[in-house]
Amino acid sequence: MKKLSFLLFALFTALVFTACSGNSQPNDLASVSGTLVYRERLALPENASVTVRLVEMKKMGSPGKEISRQSFVTEGQQVPIHFSLNYDPSQISLTHTYVVTAQIDVNERPLFITNTINKVITDTNHTFDPTLTLVRVGN
Repeated sequence: MKKLSFLLFALFTALVFTACSGNSQPNDLASVSGTLVYRERLALPENASVTVRLVEMKKMGSPGKEISRQSFVTEGQQVPIHFSLNYDPSQISLTHTYVVTAQIDVNERPLFITNTINKVITDTNHTFDPTLTLVRVGN
């Protein structure tokens, strides 16, 4: 009986250590952090929602591959609004182009969007801290 108890204890201990060891490497994420601004003198309502995306550009006119996304409600915060997009560097190819896009919605309708190409990471300046100027969507 003692041998069985010891064997069960040893097996349980081995399972615990195996489960805990797993992949103990920390996630080696990189990030692009920046600021959203717009020129209009307009306060955002409390329920405005912001979505910022890091996208690998494809052919012009086709949707790119989304690498990272951050979405949040402003809760009364006004511009400038800061963002940070974490991404896995292994998804980045030095020969590809990556852009950051942003949109501010109110009641699930776009109010402000980016209408320019904001290159990051692999651009000639190796940008990691862009300031994105959003424009108001027509009424």
